[in-house]
Amino acid sequence: MESQYDEIWLQSPEGQSLCALINGDRGWLMFLREEGDSGFSSRNPDYDGPPDAEITYVLSNGQHDLYPASWALPVNEVKKALDYFKREHKQPPFVVWHED
Repeated sequence: MESQYDEIWLQSPEGQSLCALINGDRGWLMFLREEGDSGFSSRNPDYDGPPDAEITYVLSNGQHDLYPASWALPVNEVKKALDYFKREHKQPPFVVWHED
């Protein structure tokens, strides 16, 4: 049986990273320009749920992290962003990013 949780890390030849945390049909993205960067996190401009709602993500080491539901995207958008990063080695321009 496939887990509802996933943690995916991709790295470009130039040292940029894209991380996806997935819980079922939702996912959250983080883009880092270099190691140690505070980076960027995804935002969902179409989110219309409770402002304080959170989603639990389980990391590969078993740690549980909570992030705002308004940061989560449909998993098909997350996969599209991962595919773009694999191909272009750049921050996916179609994701709404917030500089952290």
